Amino acid sequence: MSNTDKLWEMFASGALEKAAPQIAALCDYESGVNGEGHSGWLYNTENTGGRAAVQERLRHLQAVLPAHLYQNLERAAAAYETAQEDEICEAADAYYFAHEQEVNGILQDFAETL
Repeated sequence: MSNTDKLWEMFASGALEKAAPQIAALCDYESGVNGEGHSGWLYNTENTGGRAAVQERLRHLQAVLPAHLYQNLERAAAAYETAQEDEICEAADAYYFAHEQEVNGILQDFAETL
């Protein structure tokens, strides 16, 4: 099993949340944005844990994302459930995908430590 597979297995089992909550938040963010975009990720995060869960994920992500990607996420989070949500979250999605390799690199670097 590759280290990347081990990382995602740990994420799926919940073990990563205990071992490295910031990386678990990044895995959740990466898979959520890839699945449903920023609007979907924010909705699902809030739906499963309330606004406190969103704030906790944002704190964890601020610690691991490069500033420009975190600022992109902040813009999307600020627009969530507003009249501008669709437009801003779609722009955030496009920006994320243009820089997704940086997120993948962070995950890969962490996986190499496993």
